[in-house]
Amino acid sequence: MKLIPCNSCGSNDFNFLYSKSSHLNEFFEIVKCKSCNLVQVNPQPSFEEVAKYYTNDYFTKRTDRGYDNYYSSEIRKEIERVFQLNLSDLNFFKWEKTLKIKKTLDIGSAAGYFVAYMKYKNWDSYGIEISDEPVKFSVETLKQIVFKEDFLKWDIEQKNKFQLITLWASIEHLHHPKETLRKIYSHLEPNGRVIISTCRYGFLARLRGIKWRFLNVPEHLYYYSKKNLVSLCEELGYKVIQQISYGSGLTAKKNANFIYKLTKLFCDRLVKFTNQGDMIAIMLEKI
Repeated sequence: MKLIPCNSCGSNDFNFLYSKSSHLNEFFEIVKCKSCNLVQVNPQPSFEEVAKYYTNDYFTKRTDRGYDNYYSSEIRKEIERVFQLNLSDLNFFKWEKTLKIKKTLDIGSAAGYFVAYMKYKNWDSYGIEISDEPVKFSVETLKQIVFKEDFLKWDIEQKNKFQLITLWASIEHLHHPKETLRKIYSHLEPNGRVIISTCRYGFLARLRGIKWRFLNVPEHLYYYSKKNLVSLCEELGYKVIQQISYGSGLTAKKNANFIYKLTKLFCDRLVKFTNQGDMIAIMLEKI
């Protein structure tokens, strides 16, 4: 691993925050850029070094950094509930009604649930994903069009144009998020839109410290604050249309008692109302 310049601003000057062990007992340093305050894993492991963390177990066995059978109907239902709620909060459906042509690409499409949802809504819908098993599930089980490729190496002649490109909980995993956002811009039609959701480095992250629920290394390489993300996108030529914050850190639990459920409901609503959630979703427009 080697120390790399901050992906957002290019600075090589960082403040050390934490050293954290992965479930493979490898230690990674989490630092904050002194120039733009972007929190990141740095020195950064290579793509090959991170790839071993994305075996099929990541999608099928519940851990603090994976899923409890990502391919199950229960997980699909929950994922769809969250992104439909995000779409509603971002006023996506109102904008959607204004479109005559509807073509969309989901980057980091995983099992293809959003691709399938948009196809159901009569969009010309595509996904792109690098992990073998999710692509296989998307194509063979859900019958969706999903490219098994690295987006930065895909369609380099930039012939494909879209009205909508999405990054659902994907940007934090990318080695080159700024370059990805720049390439997305080139694939959007004029006034096309981007939706990004990601974990948010804000009040709750600082409060929880090294125990913050999204501090999963090395799968998560970048931890954006709302200001970090908005500034980066505006630098690249995007206009912010809508943004929301949600998530109290209290995760859904099977067989949770009434008190826990009531506490979670209250806290989730509180952080959303006060704009202090540890997740953010943002809709941007190409200008």
